Amino acid sequence: MKNILLALNNLRDTPARSLISILLMAFGLGMIGVMRFFSKNVEAQFTSNLRGVDMIVGAKGSPLQLVLCGIYHIDAPTGNIPLREVESLRTNQWVKELIPLSLGDNYMGYRIVGTDSSIYSHYGIEMVKGRPFRKPMQAIISERLARELGISVGQKIEGTHGLTAGGEESHHHPYKITGIFKNTGTVADQLIFTSLESVWEVHHDHGHDHSNEHEDLEITLALIKFTGPMANFTLPRLVNQNSSMQAALPSIEINRVFNLLGIGMEVIRWIAIVLIVLSVAGIVFALFQSLSGRMHELSLLRALGYRPFGIFSIVLSEGLLISLLGGIIGVLLSKTAQYFLASFAAGTFKYRFDYEFGVDDIALLLVSAATGIIASLFPAIRAYSKSVVVTIQKA
Repeated sequence: MKNILLALNNLRDTPARSLISILLMAFGLGMIGVMRFFSKNVEAQFTSNLRGVDMIVGAKGSPLQLVLCGIYHIDAPTGNIPLREVESLRTNQWVKELIPLSLGDNYMGYRIVGTDSSIYSHYGIEMVKGRPFRKPMQAIISERLARELGISVGQKIEGTHGLTAGGEESHHHPYKITGIFKNTGTVADQLIFTSLESVWEVHHDHGHDHSNEHEDLEITLALIKFTGPMANFTLPRLVNQNSSMQAALPSIEINRVFNLLGIGMEVIRWIAIVLIVLSVAGIVFALFQSLSGRMHELSLLRALGYRPFGIFSIVLSEGLLISLLGGIIGVLLSKTAQYFLASFAAGTFKYRFDYEFGVDDIALLLVSAATGIIASLFPAIRAYSKSVVVTIQKA
């Protein structure tokens, strides 16, 4: 304890040099913390929602936009496609499962998605209250959505046109919430599911017999699962060349996104490493500068009975305190940035990112402590081995 107090006094004597090292360490570790948070949460969301989808068909346009809209629900649709063309794919030998989706409306910023019963097995939906939708204008939501919006089974909601809150006025076609399902940990938790017939009815298609007539009906897109890997080479080409639709392979499009993100992450990683290296250099420089000005003082401590290891531990404690202060500030900066990123993701895309204190933050503090010890070793060894007699004679 005495050594730590002496180290603190020494740091107060050189505040400028110590502060620079602390801030460099804080910014370096803070950037690493934010980078880890971003990559972990984004990768988890992309991976969990991509599972079970080999291809998406939709209106012609940007394949990436189609993937982001159909799987992650963070972009606008490319348009609508004829239901009859989508249904013709069900009999294709390469199609194992086809899930139709109709988008266009929202409730309080949460997308209303028209679909069929295949959505339950795709997302692993398990009802905890009520029952699935069975008739037009019935809908189901997740436990998370029910809690956030204060909705219960039997309550009615009115959607508005558009995919974000603050759109056009209500359609005045209320949906009745018939069931609440267990949170799945996927994008399904932030969607309101209803039948395709509900979407057609809201958009004034109620004059059609939906069960028999597909000629004029449209949907937004369809998620498709293949029967085998050979479908990757045949089915997308078949759709793109012989229909008015566009086929997009999510794995290819998301790999492109990850490649772009990877370049940015690599740049941030190297900037963080440079900052930490500069912090280490700053600690070494600050300790050597401090030693050169305090060698006579340390020699007097030795003369008064301080053991060499005591001198060693004082210098080591100085470096450790600098790095730990940098680590603590770095974690606080990281958590602040994570909070704002999570708030942005929740407000803009309705995604929930976990930013609670965890193993990664403990690892950052351990890295900062280890860095401080390593940076302090050489100055501490020099102070340890310095001759008391020679130092006093020079003084």
